[in-house]
Amino acid sequence: MNNLVRLLQKLDYMRMVVGICIILDGYPLIFFFRETLRLAPGSTAFTALALAGGLMLMVPFTVLQKLYRPNVTMFWMGISFLLLCIFYMYFYNPNPFFQLSGKHMIYYVYIVIFLFLLINIPNDIIPVFVPVVVLFTLVSNLGLVYSLITDPTWAIGQRATITLNNGGDPGSGNPHAFSRNAFMGVVACAIWLVKPKIHIFFRLLTLFAGILNIAVLVLTQTRSAIVALMAALALFMYFNVRPAQIRTAVRSVFKPIPILVMLVGVVGVMFFFRRFSFVLEVLTSYVFSFAERNLETLYALLGLKSQGAAYKAVLDDSTANRSESAMFFRNVLAGHMHMLILGYGYDYLYLDVPIMEALTNYGILGFALFGGVNGLVLYHSWRIMRHNPNPLSVFLAYFYMLILIQILTNGRPNEISFWFPMALMIRFIGVEHLFPAYLSEKVPPEAQGQYVVIPHAEPT
Repeated sequence: MNNLVRLLQKLDYMRMVVGICIILDGYPLIFFFRETLRLAPGSTAFTALALAGGLMLMVPFTVLQKLYRPNVTMFWMGISFLLLCIFYMYFYNPNPFFQLSGKHMIYYVYIVIFLFLLINIPNDIIPVFVPVVVLFTLVSNLGLVYSLITDPTWAIGQRATITLNNGGDPGSGNPHAFSRNAFMGVVACAIWLVKPKIHIFFRLLTLFAGILNIAVLVLTQTRSAIVALMAALALFMYFNVRPAQIRTAVRSVFKPIPILVMLVGVVGVMFFFRRFSFVLEVLTSYVFSFAERNLETLYALLGLKSQGAAYKAVLDDSTANRSESAMFFRNVLAGHMHMLILGYGYDYLYLDVPIMEALTNYGILGFALFGGVNGLVLYHSWRIMRHNPNPLSVFLAYFYMLILIQILTNGRPNEISFWFPMALMIRFIGVEHLFPAYLSEKVPPEAQGQYVVIPHAEPT
């Protein structure tokens, strides 16, 4: 009976994690059902309903009965920035004919509800969080692969994405959503593969999911995700690879089960590429194409000629847009610095550099709040990478590497694609010392929040 109760409880925790995944990383699956399966092509209402379904799945049976403490400083900084954005939208909007206030307000409501539900969700979801992410990202990637195979408009060489049937921009897609899904999958698979006492079947499934995630990451050709992956790998090596750990890892490799897993994995990969040799050719061509495109950008920044050509290299659209944004910001600093006190107003200019846009559009206060909450997440992520307290915290710390790259290169500071993961970090990062001991793998001594009282010696 006790085993049945524990199983039902674990399934309940997994339900909540699935809801979190839908909010955090639901767009790949939403696009699959909406566009590939043609349930509601181009419908934003379908997307809103899917996200609302994710919020419903998150509701625990103890809602409002027990609240869990988030990182209080980050919580109030995040809420203050969102309130500042709402205030600017209604009272300091440079566009007198702004007609998207209702739509944007719905976004802010979703963010606040998500954060509120996270405060109601118990810490006991920690043990099931990473395996659910592994399965969720795997299903999303399989949906993308199916969509690419069945999409007659997609050809090898294009960025991997699901074609969106938007009325204003037919044939568009969002490869960043799929690269985020792949990045999350790589991080989750890496964390789960190094866990001991994992069933061999699930370990092989995780290995397959990790390889598929890397392949999708290559196919999407998004610089931010690839740079974030290299940064995460470098930080993992810095914090975890020590001579003693290398020796331990080598010893653990030469055991029957690890050897069997590696052999099955290698044979499986070899058989797959032997059976589908074109897949390896496609991946190789994408890698070289990605390298050539970035070299072209580097040549353009240095004012050099294109490789093997007589004309000068040119910037791609995204890099050119950020160059123009940097030029605009330099002009503001040179002659209109007083405008940065309050900023130019709500969504005045799309700079494609969120941290710069926070200062330009929302002034010093917006920059302090937005930069402050990100600075705190970066600080706590650094500590988590060093101490590895629990799988969820470690996942969020390495996942933040992607968010960190994106606040410097991609998006807007008030987008839900940024604030959904930030809400999750507000709830679980920097509060590891509040988790029960059975959820923690390694708690840093300075974070335990305990003091040792040395009594004074009694006079003799």
